Amino acid sequence: MTTASRTPKLSIGLPVYNGENYLAEALESLIDQSFEDFEIFISDNASTDGTQEICETYCQKDTRIRYSRLSENRGAAYNYNRVFEETSSAYFKWAAHDDLCLPHFLETCVKALDAAGPGTVLSYTTATTIDADGEPIIPDPYASGDFLYPRSKFAPVRVVHTLRRMSLVNSVFGVIRRDALAKT
Repeated sequence: MTTASRTPKLSIGLPVYNGENYLAEALESLIDQSFEDFEIFISDNASTDGTQEICETYCQKDTRIRYSRLSENRGAAYNYNRVFEETSSAYFKWAAHDDLCLPHFLETCVKALDAAGPGTVLSYTTATTIDADGEPIIPDPYASGDFLYPRSKFAPVRVVHTLRRMSLVNSVFGVIRRDALAKT
């Protein structure tokens, strides 16, 4: 758990605007992680729905969660930067109000970064795109068996093959070394 005298290993920044539909589920998926040495900083970009009430409830539920509400909407880029700037752990993760993380997500990513050493700056897992009911809407990219091993001898064809089978945003929501992210 986070205490005033100790910084957790991982900070999770959750920028949000009008996220009441899925926010509670997203927060539950984070607080229920097998890896527990983290804090969550939520920056509410002047939501006009029930986001504030949900965040305040979760702050009372788990001391690892901090919440701050902006008085006016400053835009997504400002809010994403803000959650990074308001945290200080060695590892950082952006979280979305409508994303769910399986229970071992953080543990898997942190272990991978720890094992890889400082030259590796980002760790993320595969993801499944789901609909509003939590049902998969994009097929499992590994089902074909050739996801990472496209068979063409032409590099451009292999790149296109790989890009078509992965969501490019997944890595943004992985676990990142703070020092490397701060340089971007």
